[in-house]
Amino acid sequence: MKSRLLLIILGYLLIGATVSIAQGGEKMANNKKVLVVYYSKTGNTERVAKDIASRLHADIEKITDKKNRSGFLNYFFAAKDASKKSLTELGELQKNPVNYDLTIIGTPIWAWNMAPAVRAYLTKTGKQLKKVAFFTTSGNTDPKKVVGYMEEVSGKKAIALTGFNAKELKDKKIYDEKISAFVTEIVRQNK
Repeated sequence: MKSRLLLIILGYLLIGATVSIAQGGEKMANNKKVLVVYYSKTGNTERVAKDIASRLHADIEKITDKKNRSGFLNYFFAAKDASKKSLTELGELQKNPVNYDLTIIGTPIWAWNMAPAVRAYLTKTGKQLKKVAFFTTSGNTDPKKVVGYMEEVSGKKAIALTGFNAKELKDKKIYDEKISAFVTEIVRQNK
């Protein structure tokens, strides 16, 4: 009877640990400090950033672009700025990445490039970043194309990268699997 009870308790503990890991309930080793930084116009990149930050118990910073990018016409100007690899003026940053062991940076993909605000952030802070991981959101662009630019501008090689296209952002199962895999890779790279 005692052995059955012990097996049942162990089974519940094992299931609980598996669920926790599947939901990204992993912590960074040695209390490493993590910052998630993102720019989002439509809310997609913000959603991903918040989910990653929540699972890693990380601080979060939203990059603000002082240039008005709202409205139909400004959409085209934003794509033009992205394709020309233009920088933009950022709002005041609240978090200093030098105080973090890892900075995870997210960008929407515009015209097959990172958003100008993310390019400006990486240009401004690249030398302060210790380790980086990157994520993208897009209609259907391969994130590796943009991450190469992000690595070049920041001067850092990403320890992990992922991207979410429109279909993956809508499919809860795929979305959760990709978030979990990204978080697991980040934790694995920091043990």
